[in-house]
Amino acid sequence: MTTRRLDELPAEHAAPILELLEQVRAAAAAPEGAEDAWAAAEAGQVRIRTGHKAARRTLSAGQCAAHALRLTAARDLARTVDQAGRPDRGAETEPWTVALAQAAGPIGSWDWDERMQGALDLRRTFKDLPEPLPATVRPVRAVAAWLTHAGGIGIIAPTARLAALVLDQDPPAEILAASWYATHGARLLAELVRGGGLTRGAADAGEVRRRDVLRTAVRGVHAARIMSKTDLAAAAGITRRTLDAWLTSSTPTPALNEQEDPR
Repeated sequence: MTTRRLDELPAEHAAPILELLEQVRAAAAAPEGAEDAWAAAEAGQVRIRTGHKAARRTLSAGQCAAHALRLTAARDLARTVDQAGRPDRGAETEPWTVALAQAAGPIGSWDWDERMQGALDLRRTFKDLPEPLPATVRPVRAVAAWLTHAGGIGIIAPTARLAALVLDQDPPAEILAASWYATHGARLLAELVRGGGLTRGAADAGEVRRRDVLRTAVRGVHAARIMSKTDLAAAAGITRRTLDAWLTSSTPTPALNEQEDPR
């Protein structure tokens, strides 16, 4: 039996896909000495054929781009509430922006039915709008088009368009970093806690370093808005008390309380 030789990504699609990946990786760079865990998280991307080489990078770029647009929508929505969390009456909340901000599930899935339902939910918010469509619809429509594919050659062009759209927006590093954690963060946490949880009480230098690396991952996943605090603490093998301390403190990770079980 022979295996068909896969072609390289077309240059016009490869350029934005690979450029976005480079920027996302730089924004979410691993702490020194933890590069293997970050690489393992990326290597765990699902294996779905796209008909061309660099399939996993293509899939990762699509998810990172879609998450970046989702996180940008969430950031924009946060600006429409006052300090008490109440809607600002002077700010306009667009239903398509709300829908995109809430689309983490479909964006993170490779199940065709879930992705298609997510695409329909997004399209429903703007399909009856008259032309010309508001500029804020563009990212929502691009994510919806990408979600209608779950592999195959048809996913390449929508992925490249998503990546190019994100590059055009030139989002801040924190958005790019959060998009990486939204795509790979769950696998990263599993990699970091493999073999057991953190030890209690005072720790040697190696254990302190391990806690600092895990804390970096935890804060990244929290910024990605892909899981609740309860689920995040469970995935990281820590208590909610430790999680809250890690999320609010800018100082190096303190020793865990002797009376607190971190598992």
